[in-house]
Amino acid sequence: MKFILFYLPSVGTLGQTRKGMAGINSQNYQNMLWQVSEQIKFADRAGFWGAAFTEHHFHIEGIEESNNPILLDLYFGMQTTRIRLGQMANVLPFHNPLRLAEDIAMLDQMLQGRTFFGIARGYQKRWADVLGQTYGVGGTMSDKSEVDAKNRRLFLEHYEIIKKAWTTDVFSHKSEHWTIPPENLNFGHEVVTKYGKGQTPEGIVTHIGTAPKTFQKPHPPIFQPFSFSEDTFRFCAREAIAPFALSTCDDTLHDLFTVYREEAAAAGHNFAHGQNIGIFRDALVLDDAAEAHKYAAMGNGFVWPAWFAPIGFNEAFRKKGQTGKIGPECDYNYLNENGFEFVGNPDQVNRQIENMVKKHNPEYFLMWQYPGPIPHHIQMRNLELWATEILPNWND
Repeated sequence: MKFILFYLPSVGTLGQTRKGMAGINSQNYQNMLWQVSEQIKFADRAGFWGAAFTEHHFHIEGIEESNNPILLDLYFGMQTTRIRLGQMANVLPFHNPLRLAEDIAMLDQMLQGRTFFGIARGYQKRWADVLGQTYGVGGTMSDKSEVDAKNRRLFLEHYEIIKKAWTTDVFSHKSEHWTIPPENLNFGHEVVTKYGKGQTPEGIVTHIGTAPKTFQKPHPPIFQPFSFSEDTFRFCAREAIAPFALSTCDDTLHDLFTVYREEAAAAGHNFAHGQNIGIFRDALVLDDAAEAHKYAAMGNGFVWPAWFAPIGFNEAFRKKGQTGKIGPECDYNYLNENGFEFVGNPDQVNRQIENMVKKHNPEYFLMWQYPGPIPHHIQMRNLELWATEILPNWND
């Protein structure tokens, strides 16, 4: 199994966050950069497979302050030698797909293939509806609305353009929102004719290409977090994208993993059960289980009820066949009882992983980390115990 550290990351201690506006404090941000640097450098030496950052904007509160995961990947990647750095994820509908394709290719070249590429559709309306004005689209929680439908169409268009940019020397593209290149684009530069491609003798540009291409061929691994729906798993299976499951219901996970394998096989991808799929959980290991739960309650036990539950992420805890609305009310005990917390001493967490592997055998395990709310020395001890007491039992 491949272990990936997932950082939002939070900026500011729990006390600073509760005072308000922790995210705009420069010292808080510098503290985060130093702490995460030390943690990822240790993870690099200890044999963790990867570390990931997400994309969200305007987080003045200090929770999930991760405007540009690609820049964070490069910053931490330049301090390490083996660990892979990537995104969970880039929100495709709000990006210029050509610029994003170029940025990821540059990152992959600079880190010589130690990257992975994450894609998502975008759900946080505060920033998605602001930045989405360029394309007339906003955030969505997959509610089948008109906004949701347009978001999905842009997501698929941008995904197709990015793949073309990476896998072809030059290309053209025509879709609902894009004509690449624009019709009758007259460039007329003789260097294109002599040393490039995609221009007619009359100087009309018919194809464009991006450079550099990605270091990995045909492109870096592609991940899609965080998946609830069968439709998402089917799309990922057809494209050989690795989806990351949020659900804690074993029956739901079994159904999604089965659908993925069957759909992938129909598309010509031969995956074993659980191969090319990830599971996402909060994770903290300490010598003393009670202490681990105490600190986890300061991390995800604070952030999830305050931030994610009101947005609708308690859907992760819906049981197969359960109907009706799942409310936002929850606390750390609720998260733990529903199986989202891989927290305790090494023996307890090894048993949780063993149970997960027996039932689902995921290729990837995404581990939520909380620098800021959880003190740095606790985070480091947690990583030490993962490296010595857990990873050797499960690493590929």
